[in-house]
Amino acid sequence: MPAELGNFENRPHSKDLVLRRLVKAPRALVFEVFTKADHLAQWWAPKPLTVPRCEVDLRPGGIWRYTFRAPEGWEHDCVATYREVEPPRLLVMEASALDPSGKPFFLLRQTVELEARGDETALTLSFKVLQAHPGSEPMLEGMEAGTRMTLDNLQEYLTKIV
Repeated sequence: MPAELGNFENRPHSKDLVLRRLVKAPRALVFEVFTKADHLAQWWAPKPLTVPRCEVDLRPGGIWRYTFRAPEGWEHDCVATYREVEPPRLLVMEASALDPSGKPFFLLRQTVELEARGDETALTLSFKVLQAHPGSEPMLEGMEAGTRMTLDNLQEYLTKIV
């Protein structure tokens, strides 16, 4: 299938994604691990990538910056702007992976919804492709598998801190 490039704010993109998980931790803790840099650095990357840099300014208009690092040493910078912050149930942000010159490969609306279920939390993580630029294809192609691995990391991390 040819690459889908351009503006997708008002139309579907083949890589729009919704993932759901029931995680074994209370909602307040799940919200915390999604919003504090020291937690995010422990799990927010598909293995074998790590997050050596993570900065969070948690407020509407605030910025979340982080860097993925591969075992081979290459790094990839990412940035997200918080649009909605409603503790402990909702985060909406616009997120991008940046090329070496700092231009975004793509722009995604990323939504994290958390619903309390006793001592567990129903998590819905949605990605809406808003813009896709040349060079975004490999990242968007791997987004679903990478996000599933990252959510596996989340569950593993939560078992260590609950």
